[in-house]
Amino acid sequence: MSRNRAAEAALLLVLGLVTGLAAAQQKRENNVDALRPNGPVTVTADRAEWEQNGAMVYTGNVQLSSDTLTLRGDRLELRQLEGGQFTASVTGKPAHLAHPGLKEKNGEAGPPVSAEARTLNYDSRTSMVDILGNAHLTRGKDQIDGDNIGYDAAARRIRAAGGEGGQVKIVIQPPPKSGTGGSRAAPKAPPPPAMDEGVQP
Repeated sequence: MSRNRAAEAALLLVLGLVTGLAAAQQKRENNVDALRPNGPVTVTADRAEWEQNGAMVYTGNVQLSSDTLTLRGDRLELRQLEGGQFTASVTGKPAHLAHPGLKEKNGEAGPPVSAEARTLNYDSRTSMVDILGNAHLTRGKDQIDGDNIGYDAAARRIRAAGGEGGQVKIVIQPPPKSGTGGSRAAPKAPPPPAMDEGVQP
């Protein structure tokens, strides 16, 4: 093989790798964008009051809904920021979060995420939800309990802390057993958390 042909082959290989990496990154960004709460936000409540500090305070059967994220509780403090962004603090006994899973090309949906705690703090700029006080989060059939759970709604990334002197409790359900004729395959260990959907200490 001549030097020119070797150089051409190396260039094609590099271009192929760059294209593959770009496609994988684009797919991840598309998934993140699909899960990021977007569009108009609707707030319903029994009462609403504008406070002097610029916050809107809603009380009684409060619900904040976007296209993918729903927060419910007894009281909501909403602050509007530049560019249509906002922060929301929902309290309740408990307050609730619901976030559906991403629909795959095969038509199936990924595992939904739901959570409850005394307080839910959401920032639309980062898509982060701080789940505070007797926090409980469910992802599909898996469960996490702690005093403080952070949930990135765009990347579906979870981190949890047990609080002062406490621990985080994580329950991961095993995959379903398969087999025919009464024989069962040996149970497989659950896969490690993916970078985008893992649990971080």
